[in-house]
Amino acid sequence: MPKRLSLEEEVLLAAGDFEEDNQGAFTAEELAIAAWRKFPDSFGMEGYPKYPDSNRVYTKLMGRKGLVGRGWLMKVGEKRYQLTEPGKVIVKALGDAGRSNSGLRASLNRGQKLILEKLLSSRAVTKVRTGEVESIGFHDACSFWDISPRSNASTLQARLRTVESVIDAVQEAVSQGVEIKLTQGASLIGMRDVELMREANRVLLYRFAADLDIIRKRTDERKFH
Repeated sequence: MPKRLSLEEEVLLAAGDFEEDNQGAFTAEELAIAAWRKFPDSFGMEGYPKYPDSNRVYTKLMGRKGLVGRGWLMKVGEKRYQLTEPGKVIVKALGDAGRSNSGLRASLNRGQKLILEKLLSSRAVTKVRTGEVESIGFHDACSFWDISPRSNASTLQARLRTVESVIDAVQEAVSQGVEIKLTQGASLIGMRDVELMREANRVLLYRFAADLDIIRKRTDERKFH
């Protein structure tokens, strides 16, 4: 069965519609209407489903676990928001998953392919592939997730989610028999590559849990790297 989208993911997909229409930034009110129209069962007002429950959308924007806190949306003005690059990647991944559930083949966009190439060529994946896990350092982990020891909590959350979403998208595409080639070289991506990336991610999360906890406590939004 298709995975049920979370309310946050539904709001993010609604935000993605503005990007497709080349509108760029949007207000919180516009997003509330868009989310209600796209997912009326989730965002209709209780007892009055023909009207949007704006507060249900607003609560998904702010806070550490909100779309802004996760780094999927960014505030660009008074109550105005815009998709971030990690947000766009996740919208694409969610859209591909939805289309694949309808019998269409998933595919990767250029941004996802670039992230895929970086993951597969990372020292972390190379060391997992060659059995040199014990030699993996935090610098390798930072490169794998595209963060630095000075990153803040929201950047970390966004980058971790981006890596997971790209791996999920690659797995979905490979499982459907879609050919994925790296731009450099003719190597075809297979399920073994997916397993290597997942294993590297798992190892890094375990080995550097204490380092990540330090970053998660850092909420200075001025530090993006």
